[in-house]
Amino acid sequence: MRGSATERLFAAMKASKGFPALERTVVSVIAVLNDHRKGRRDVVGHVVEDFSLTQRILKLANSAMYAPFTCGAANISAALDVLGTDALLHVLLSTAMASDADLQDDETLSQTLLSAELARNVYGYRSEDASIAALMYKLGSLMLKRYLPKEAAAIEKKVAMGQSEDAAATEVLNLTLQQLGAKVAMRWKLPTQIVSIIDGTGDPNLVSIAKFSNSAAALIYAGKLDEVNSLIAELNVPGVDKSGITSLAQSKVDIVKSMSKATFKLSNEAVLEDLFAALSSERRESIDALAAAMFPPLAETLKSAHCLLFMLTKSGDFAIRYGVGKGIDELRSKLRIGKDYEPTAFHAAIKNNVDVSIADVSRLKASALPDGYRALLPNVTKFVILPITNSTVSGLLYCDWDCGESLPTAELNAVKKLRGLFLPYADRKFNRMKANMTWV
Repeated sequence: MRGSATERLFAAMKASKGFPALERTVVSVIAVLNDHRKGRRDVVGHVVEDFSLTQRILKLANSAMYAPFTCGAANISAALDVLGTDALLHVLLSTAMASDADLQDDETLSQTLLSAELARNVYGYRSEDASIAALMYKLGSLMLKRYLPKEAAAIEKKVAMGQSEDAAATEVLNLTLQQLGAKVAMRWKLPTQIVSIIDGTGDPNLVSIAKFSNSAAALIYAGKLDEVNSLIAELNVPGVDKSGITSLAQSKVDIVKSMSKATFKLSNEAVLEDLFAALSSERRESIDALAAAMFPPLAETLKSAHCLLFMLTKSGDFAIRYGVGKGIDELRSKLRIGKDYEPTAFHAAIKNNVDVSIADVSRLKASALPDGYRALLPNVTKFVILPITNSTVSGLLYCDWDCGESLPTAELNAVKKLRGLFLPYADRKFNRMKANMTWV
């Protein structure tokens, strides 16, 4: 293995532009800076809502450039005293930005931002310090998942199998995630106050708030309100508004649930991958049975007009063995691919054993399509042909559309994997046909 986990992480971080900031946060901070009625407190209030801006500003304020002017800025207020408005604007304008929709795709970061919101509300009279403590406490986890996803996935798998997070991380990384986060913070030259929050040796109240808010955020995303309420009851930090945080937790659980219902939708690629896994797990009795199990969900997912399985016949023609879509009976009886070569897209796929994708059928000459194709399929605007190959092409998987956009590459690749499931059946049929057995 090349280098330690820490070295690999630092190398990946160095090669990256870092975490994006939320676009709405950047816009809000710039608006405050341009409003003479707003003050420093308003700027700080927006900045500490965002992990990217918080860590960038703290890093800059504690960098070699500004170190002579500060003893270590542990919060945004102190950092802004050192940096001033010009440096803050530079940070804002040079930071990559992400939308709320992008944030929803990154559940780890979403939970971290929620933990900071909980912390600000739990520990109101030290809201800035509490927010930064919550944001930085999971620094190791955030960095690992973003820059070393394989290692992060390995740890998650071990935790799912019953190991503690510390034990799993130590097994994979030779250090815990908190130790990794502390190393990152020290690399950024963040002050001892922040490093000690991450490693658990710092201000006991802030450490407790950071642990609580991160655990509560994860439980809220899991919809486990009762467990959140238990954490709130056990929280022993002076000045905490437990009734307020209980109400906030309830509202957040409701928001996460509604957000999940509104946004959860498997991509077509994921649906096709699931279909491939399901069909691979059980062998069908015949090629017809496989097509019958595959084509209806395939056509529904792709929103195709037809899905057809052409197979080589004893005569040398290719005929429709199975299909779904409008007018299948007529297509089966009338649409054939002749054994003699013609300059059609179908014959090109068969002769050259290549996948063919036609994005605009209207551009094709009549001679580029099989006899009767336009009359039988007058509304088709595009199609794909995927040869099923043993020693020679013995079948074709064909899908067409009468509207919509072109098939994305990821979805096409998933369909190609499904095409491969026909090969064992095609080999068997091909061998039987060579033995002069009629099977069409």
